[in-house]
Amino acid sequence: MKTRYPHILMLALLSSFLLGSCKTFNLADIPNEPSQSEKLPPLVPEFDKHSFGPLYADVYEIPARVLTGTANVNTIVNGLAQSYTISEDTKRIYQRFLLKNICERVGESKGFAVCRMGIRSKGIKQPIFPIISVLTFGIPNLFGMKYATFRDELEVIVDVYNHDDKVIASYSGMGEGEADARLYKGYTKRDAKRTAHALAFTKAMEEIQDQMIVDRSKIIEILN
Repeated sequence: MKTRYPHILMLALLSSFLLGSCKTFNLADIPNEPSQSEKLPPLVPEFDKHSFGPLYADVYEIPARVLTGTANVNTIVNGLAQSYTISEDTKRIYQRFLLKNICERVGESKGFAVCRMGIRSKGIKQPIFPIISVLTFGIPNLFGMKYATFRDELEVIVDVYNHDDKVIASYSGMGEGEADARLYKGYTKRDAKRTAHALAFTKAMEEIQDQMIVDRSKIIEILN
């Protein structure tokens, strides 16, 4: 039987193909530096939401943007949902990294390791690709050209506390990550941002891991 709307059928098939060919963010795909043989005693991983929150989600701009009509509610809700997802990714990566690579998993806790954020820069790496995509109505993107490379660069700080809530050591690391957004054989815009951030955060944690392992004996002595 012939379809009355062949163009709609073709668009549906094309959309299904493109969506099915996109990569999705998977935490297991983020490289994780091998754990050290000599680790620190167990530390409770904690996450400083106040240092991360304002930059992950522009919460304070919401009322003004809605009232002035510069953004609609749906756009803001979607943006907040993505910011929340990225913040949850960060907490999971931090807990996994600390417990797998830096500290012993079992035993009596000797203190806390609090993660907070310093400076951060994020956005599109090369504006030329989004411009080309718009000017050509996205036709090159159908053949595999990326429409954006998202980058994320941030400073991560880890403060080590003893059980008296005193900071006994503080470490910082810088990390940068990138991910391409494509119609197929690449990430969606949302997952590209998540991947770039996860890579940046992991690289920053690798720097911190190296510093903490060097100070291992000193940290153990103070904690004990």
